[in-house]
Amino acid sequence: MRIVLLTGTGSAQGIGHATALALAAAGHVVYATARDLDSAAPLDADGLPGRIERRALDLRDRAAMAPLVEEIVAAEGRLDTLVNNAGYGVIGGVEQVDLAMARESFETNVWGTMALVQEALPPMRAGGGGHVVLVSSCFVPGLPVMAMGYYLAAKAALEAILHSLAVEAAPQGIRVSCWQPGPVLTELERVWGDRVPPGGDPRPDLSDALYRWVASAGPTPQPPAEAAASLAALIAADDPPPAAQSGAASAAYAATALRDPSRRAELAALLAAVAPSGE
Repeated sequence: MRIVLLTGTGSAQGIGHATALALAAAGHVVYATARDLDSAAPLDADGLPGRIERRALDLRDRAAMAPLVEEIVAAEGRLDTLVNNAGYGVIGGVEQVDLAMARESFETNVWGTMALVQEALPPMRAGGGGHVVLVSSCFVPGLPVMAMGYYLAAKAALEAILHSLAVEAAPQGIRVSCWQPGPVLTELERVWGDRVPPGGDPRPDLSDALYRWVASAGPTPQPPAEAAASLAALIAADDPPPAAQSGAASAAYAATALRDPSRRAELAALLAAVAPSGE
């Protein structure tokens, strides 16, 4: 049985919500957080062998993190796993997203996440080990597609930091895994860039192009429950890997980058896939 702190469980159609249920179904104890419990979807473990405890947590509120971790350790005796799922997507082209918007997203997605990691590590060490999991994206090891640069930059920054942590914390029995799903049919919170560069928007169809690519050439989208089953299995693994994908399609996308260190063939294939018809 794992004692798990799982962030970002507010949406009934989200990965976090589905993962909490999958973990409770497997007998684990899940402290499932949402930024606002009043607006969060109901989530309970009625009839399941495990347990779900709901808690409010905003990643911008560092002061609330240590008391939550302390509460879990006091009640359960330990904290085995931290799953960093909370965050939101900034969608828009490199020129279309105001840098203030991108900077604010990093405050939540990167620094808020790492604040919670820093609070979770001491009790994990004291307990003889633990597992830190990041919900990332297969578009981090692979080349990112259009309109997702700033969102995926935050995920890439987190992966770099956490891979460093994997080396630093290994002597204390702490494992780190970056879980890299492809597109998931969720209600991910999104903000859209609306900056108009001097001379006009060079790619007003960028969001449409993104969704066309996902539908025609990207990794096949997964329903939340299917993706959550993969994440729950990673959380429960006795020997979790540093990186894992949510299924065959996301694994294939990530593997493309790993086969070509120069990334030339990867870029050529991606450009061909997103080119407007007729080019």
